[in-house]
Amino acid sequence: MISYDGGQLYVTLTRKTGLTNLLRLLEAEADLGLHETAVVTYKNRRGTHRESMPVAQLAKLVKVEEDNLKNLRLEAALKVGV
Repeated sequence: MISYDGGQLYVTLTRKTGLTNLLRLLEAEADLGLHETAVVTYKNRRGTHRESMPVAQLAKLVKVEEDNLKNLRLEAALKVGV
């Protein structure tokens, strides 16, 4: 989820975050350069972690995670098919 407040960009990542749409938004945000940094909140079962990072770096991080999830889904599909 992405939200804006007072010129600041906030991104919340959870287990159910749609990474594909988030990646598109972050890449567009990095290209436009409206915000240089984003406050990222990671929420999981153990708690919450908040960090500030550049939008371009966050977009790369989300891309890596999206690629990892695609590979895991592919591996799971291959195991089921075998």
